[in-house]
Amino acid sequence: MNESNQQLDDDVLLEAISRLWRQVDPPPADLAHGVLARLAAEDLELELMTLVESSDALAGVRSADTVEDSDELTSTFLEYVGPDLRVYVHLSQFDDGTRLDGWVVPARGLTVTLRDEHGATEQRTAVDQHGRFAFARATSGVVRLTFTDEPPSSARPRATPPFHV
Repeated sequence: MNESNQQLDDDVLLEAISRLWRQVDPPPADLAHGVLARLAAEDLELELMTLVESSDALAGVRSADTVEDSDELTSTFLEYVGPDLRVYVHLSQFDDGTRLDGWVVPARGLTVTLRDEHGATEQRTAVDQHGRFAFARATSGVVRLTFTDEPPSSARPRATPPFHV
């Protein structure tokens, strides 16, 4: 059997399985609308930032390569864009935990809150005059960063989508 026949057989089999599950256990008719409504309700009080995919996002700021040191296992860079700011996050995972360093551009007075996936406030710090902030021992698991103006203003807090530490 050649590769194109195998692909056709796979496609036919997957379509048959899909039809079977739609008959046996169809998704609720309002599933998509319910999920979208739930997501919208959760983030009404937040301005949700967007993750930017760029391998050279921090080139020139610090090395964009994974840092390899005897005590450091892995290093990850994330970039988020909001309506009025950009946030760079560097996660350094060590044997005994994870350090989270961040940079806010443009630098401004913000309070940064690191929350776990259940929404409990875990850690809080301030952005310094150069736009930097850090959590020496970041909470592990799925977390979210929230940025609020200091002093408080009428602007909604900005938040990253959940990410894994």
